[in-house]
This record gives sequence, structure tokens and C-alpha cells, in this order.
Amino acid sequence: MSFAIAFVLVVLLLLVLAAVAARRRPSAHREARDAARGHLRNIAPRLPFALVAAECIGRLLPPEIVGAWMGSGTGLSGVLIASVVGAILPGGPMLAFPLAIALLRAGAGPEALIALITAWSLVAINRTLLFELPLLGTRFTGYRLAVCIPLPVIAGGCAGLLLTAAPG
Repeated sequence: MSFAIAFVLVVLLLLVLAAVAARRRPSAHREARDAARGHLRNIAPRLPFALVAAECIGRLLPPEIVGAWMGSGTGLSGVLIASVVGAILPGGPMLAFPLAIALLRAGAGPEALIALITAWSLVAINRTLLFELPLLGTRFTGYRLAVCIPLPVIAGGCAGLLLTAAPG
């Protein structure tokens, strides 16, 4: 399926869902717009700095090392390394996503980046130790980690399979 066809299908789906939402709750669009403006006010001042930081970090990362550890040809080991990096990566999206951009430019494979972002989102050791464990206890945290720890590797592996099966 070409990009243009996929884009048209996504836009049509978006229009249909917007019409359904407007019919079900007419105020939904206004509420969503107001929420988006609030988020934009928080993110917009930080975004240029994050993108500049990503570019700087990308120039500092040695492509031969990044490619050897997390490149497209590294397979499961690259996905595992990226999963560990994502799990121990502190901070929010203004750190994680620029770092992912920098790693991509330095030669990391898409499957490794999917594993990194998935691990950062789901495992996040710093958030787990600082907030979840003290507030929710060891039993809940243990169950959640047992479910979440394999997911970055699974996501990265599935991405690798999709990338090798994709034509072109």
C-alpha cells in the first residue's frame, strides 16, 4: 500500500471518528482543542531546546559504536541493549525522544528504537523505584514488571520482522 493511499485512509478514518464524536458529544471538540492548547503551551517552549540537544547528542555519538550495538543488523542483542537503555533512561519525553532521534541518526535500527521507547514508557526503573514501589507496594510492582519487562523485546522483535517482511 502506498503512502498516499494510507494517508487518505487515515484522514477519512479521522473525519468519520470526528463526526461520530461531534454527534455523541458536541462539546467534545472544544474540550479537546482547549486541552491541546494547554499541552502546546507547556511543550512549545521546551521543544526547540530538545531538538537542538538531540542534534548535539547525535553529533557526539560515534556511529560505528551505535551501529555495532543497536544497528539494524544486530538482531536480538541490539533490541536487548536498547531495552536496557530505555528502562534506565531517566526523564520525560523531552529527553527520551530527542535521544531516540540522535540514536537513529547515529545508526541505531528502528527495531532497537522501538524497544528503547517501549522500555522507557513501560519499565522506567527510576519511576518504578521512586514512585510505584513506595506507593503501590512490592506485589503490584512485581506483577506489573513481570508483564512489562518482556514487552520492549517483543515490540522490537515484531518491528524487526515487519521491517524484513516489508517490500523495498
